[in-house]
Amino acid sequence: MTENNQFLGLLRRRPGYRNLWLASLVSYLGDWFNTIASVMIVNRYTETDLAISWILIARTIPRFLFVPLAGLVADRVNRKTVMVISDVLRAVIVLSFLWVDRPERVWLIYLLTVAQFVVASFFEPASSAIIPGLVEGSQELRTANVLSSITWSAMLTLGAALGGLFAGVFGAQAALIADSITFLISAAFLFGIPYARIPDEETAHAPSLKDIFGGFQYLVERPRQGVLALVKSFGQIGSADIFIAVFAEQYFPYGQDGALSLGVLFGAAGLGAVLGPLIGNRFMNGSDERYRRAILVGYLLIPVGWGLVAWSPNLAVAALGICIRLMGTSINWTFSTVLIQMQVPNRILGRVFSFDLGMFTLATSLALFLTGYLLDTLPTDLRTLGGYLVIASLLPVVLWAVVMRRADRQPASPENP
Repeated sequence: MTENNQFLGLLRRRPGYRNLWLASLVSYLGDWFNTIASVMIVNRYTETDLAISWILIARTIPRFLFVPLAGLVADRVNRKTVMVISDVLRAVIVLSFLWVDRPERVWLIYLLTVAQFVVASFFEPASSAIIPGLVEGSQELRTANVLSSITWSAMLTLGAALGGLFAGVFGAQAALIADSITFLISAAFLFGIPYARIPDEETAHAPSLKDIFGGFQYLVERPRQGVLALVKSFGQIGSADIFIAVFAEQYFPYGQDGALSLGVLFGAAGLGAVLGPLIGNRFMNGSDERYRRAILVGYLLIPVGWGLVAWSPNLAVAALGICIRLMGTSINWTFSTVLIQMQVPNRILGRVFSFDLGMFTLATSLALFLTGYLLDTLPTDLRTLGGYLVIASLLPVVLWAVVMRRADRQPASPENP
């Protein structure tokens, strides 16, 4: 069966997953409308570059702080209900951004952004944890995750372009209204998912602090699953976003203020994120060993990509390096997610994904900070730093091989043979 037939067949056979996919497609588009509108408003009413940094911080911190509670909610409440409520609340919050219409109210955008991403932190683990209940068998589970991954990656490029075009033509306020509408459309698709939570023994008692951190305890006791929840985090060596911005401005400044170079490099990132799981899926046979080999390949692609970026003689080679690096991280994201869904029981899957996403958010934030900090403080240029990142990116390759070998020696648990 060809790749396209796999995806179309899954969407035809599984209406629940189809609704989830359509909701995600609409929501990803709306995210870019919101991102671009927020930046436009902050730039309009403030005069410091730090204002944009605060927006990024407001989007990041809630994801990390609230994921333990969000994971528990995803495991004790109907996951479809969690996602629908999350979408409706975000539709209202995003519409409230329209109050920011003068410099004196710009503080509201930070408060509302925090509120938006607090709510989003409840949506994400529920979304990842609900997929195994909407498909059947390991092959469908893999196909569903690959399709979800390439959809997100494609919208990285297409959504940014459409969001920028819409906001440029109709303005930031119209973009915010459109974003609010996308959340309501997403909620409507999600409402149609035929999904009901299966009660278990844990829901018979009131939640405790131990329950909130149950996912972490589960992973500590089962190192084979624990290391899977760190795969995404291990790959966050260096920030591709900062490299793209600096390369476009200083090294290959094609177009006004490097705009053409910026588009080429971000486009390469989106292409790599699509190609990684798409190509990797062709070599999967459903076995854990094959997934783990794919993750190892993903880790190996990261230093290769950094090397091409660091020593690129022209924009084309730099774009190829960014593409390869994103192929690696996208492979690891997709297939580590499949392994978690296959190996972790449904009753705790939300909390495991909350830990997974929380650690990824923390690692991404540290990569952003350290890349910027090292560029500002060390007597080195971007190319030299890229060389250091090649060396640093080899560490996860070694760690993955060593940790997985040790984890394989652990006795299998009764629920995860």
